[in-house]
Amino acid sequence: MHMMRIITLLTLFFLIFPNQTFAQINIEKGKVVYFFKNECKDIEGAMKKYEKLFEYQFKNQPKPQVSRCGRLNDGMMGCVVVTNSVEDYEANVAWQENDDQWNTLIREGWRVCEVDDFGFQLDILRLE
Repeated sequence: MHMMRIITLLTLFFLIFPNQTFAQINIEKGKVVYFFKNECKDIEGAMKKYEKLFEYQFKNQPKPQVSRCGRLNDGMMGCVVVTNSVEDYEANVAWQENDDQWNTLIREGWRVCEVDDFGFQLDILRLE
């Protein structure tokens, strides 16, 4: 079962990331992939909100990361975040916690999905 989750995660990851996206982060040993999954009433609508969020993150967060969302094979919404390290991810989370615009944008996505704030499943994969 665990191996199937990893295969699903990697398949989703490579399907939703175009090659040019990796300009800021190469997929190589040591990188960290965060995989978020949640139910969503309107995935297409939520993805539009998340695209605005990801653009804002790209321009403003302190450490590089790549973020994308898509539809999983079970119909749920999934998002991946790739960072250079756990420390980079934690620096970005600390920034997010204190950035009013980021908090507004993420909650717009959650409202479209009709989920509670932080109502998602999280799996972490460190590439080896």
